[in-house]
Amino acid sequence: MQIGDLASHGLTTMFPVRMTEYALEFMHVSTGLPWWAAIGAVVVGYRLLILPINAWSQKHMMNAMQGQPEMNRITAQIKAANVRRDYMSAAKHSQELIAIRKKLNISVVKPMVGTFLQIPFMMVMFAAVRDLATIPAAHMSTGGALWFTNLMAADPYMILPVISALGTMGTFELQSKLNSSVEQSREMKILFRCIAVLGAAVTSGLSSSVLLFWVYNTAFTVLQILVFSAKPFRRVMGIPDVKKVKFARPPPTVLDKLNVKKLVGMKSKNDATPFVLPRKSGNPKN
Repeated sequence: MQIGDLASHGLTTMFPVRMTEYALEFMHVSTGLPWWAAIGAVVVGYRLLILPINAWSQKHMMNAMQGQPEMNRITAQIKAANVRRDYMSAAKHSQELIAIRKKLNISVVKPMVGTFLQIPFMMVMFAAVRDLATIPAAHMSTGGALWFTNLMAADPYMILPVISALGTMGTFELQSKLNSSVEQSREMKILFRCIAVLGAAVTSGLSSSVLLFWVYNTAFTVLQILVFSAKPFRRVMGIPDVKKVKFARPPPTVLDKLNVKKLVGMKSKNDATPFVLPRKSGNPKN
């Protein structure tokens, strides 16, 4: 196989996907790496390329997390003042909010730059690997390893979908535990775990090459979170430590939000009228 063979077999896609396919082909042909290793090399290479930008975004994200509890408190005061139509108080609290953002150098865009660079890469890489798995000339049917030797077919043992789902769930939970100022609620943890289980079932029919790409990407993300959360790295990069804030009370459930009691017209136990025995008519006996 030579560089350019895939294009001669009708591999024509839009520009970003085509460039990614050429990068995969170049890595596979020039280095002699099997497809399973070439996919990992391209993923790790791109993630290392944008690692400094992710570290810079992480610093600004931690600045925002550091002021989040205080900003949430002031925002609640602004809403309460608007409800009371106390616009002078609302304007005062708005100035306090602006002062906190300036003090901590909080930006809305800067924490999202790393994510903006990762999401397009994930979409383009997904399309490129999926397309390569449909071309017999790529020889992906023998480019796997271990139990997934055929990268063009789905994993017969469903090991890759499970690993992919566990990596996604680990990413969410580690990010919430190590890099968030607000403790994640129990309901949100259950929701993310259910999504991970559902994701394993939905992606079980994808080719092993696509799932392998996702495993590489999530594994790198988990390692990146652990490195960014390490105290030596935070000191070098000037990333502030964020204290975890627990919920003062459990978050409202769905039934609480619907306010079922008012809709049905029921009264709580505290609102119930006490029962009083009726008095008998007539004079009491001596």
